[in-house]
Amino acid sequence: DGQALTTARMACEAAKEHGRDRIEIYDEGNRSVIRRYDDMQLVAEIQQALDEDLLELYAQPITKLSDKTATPQFEVLLRMPDKNGGRIQSGAFFSAAERYGLMPQIDRWVISNLLSRLGKVREVVIACEANFAINLSGQSLSDDGFLKFIAREIEDNKIPDARLCFEITESAAVSNLNKAKAFINGLRDRGCKISLDDFGAGLSSFAYLKSFNVDTLKIDGGFIRDITTNQISEAMVTAITQVAKVMNLKTVAEYVETEETFELVRKIGVDNAQGHLIGKPMILIDVLNDLENANS
Repeated sequence: DGQALTTARMACEAAKEHGRDRIEIYDEGNRSVIRRYDDMQLVAEIQQALDEDLLELYAQPITKLSDKTATPQFEVLLRMPDKNGGRIQSGAFFSAAERYGLMPQIDRWVISNLLSRLGKVREVVIACEANFAINLSGQSLSDDGFLKFIAREIEDNKIPDARLCFEITESAAVSNLNKAKAFINGLRDRGCKISLDDFGAGLSSFAYLKSFNVDTLKIDGGFIRDITTNQISEAMVTAITQVAKVMNLKTVAEYVETEETFELVRKIGVDNAQGHLIGKPMILIDVLNDLENANS
């Protein structure tokens, strides 16, 4: 029956994941099988949310540490409501979407919906020079039609390229090196900005940095979370900041949650901060309404 086929498929995928040429027994107590079953259930819900436009866009502010009068900056975030009025955990959402190859479809949904909404308040976005950072998955970097899709959406909604920054994780860029380079160069040629996300997480971060033509390094949150108590984290953030300055790149510290962290990253010389101390994610429509009201 359908249940037997589902469990057989999960056991087959678990065998592949654990090295192939092996037998995997479906066992309700097997954690990897349980997770795969949860992922399959969630993927069906994600696909339905995409088809019915049930996903939600949020925006979290990013602030310059040296200039309080700077232009507004935001990272665009994606949320998915669950059936009980709560929200699906982002970690589970993205894990399932990546495992089953849904990320290019999700990235297209985000770009299409964001630019459509920005297009409706285009004059305000241009007047206040607001910047919006959009996360892209490694799977989208491998999608040959993706760059043309972005260009079409930007042109259809008449959004100035300079108002957009695309965030690509360091690991995704490194694992798709040639495609990532071409993709990054294609966006920068248009005038968009590029941010390398989770920078410092990889062992070869600095070696690869010369390969990518980027504008901003977003320092891996693991270093910021314990920067006030861990000397190694502080040394890593200091090193990243110094290299960035030599290369004329901007830096962003995520997960700035306390005044102590805020003061330390500012003292080190990080350019921008993001986190709950700066501002929590807000529904995108509310953020755009606030920008309109501030410029009216």
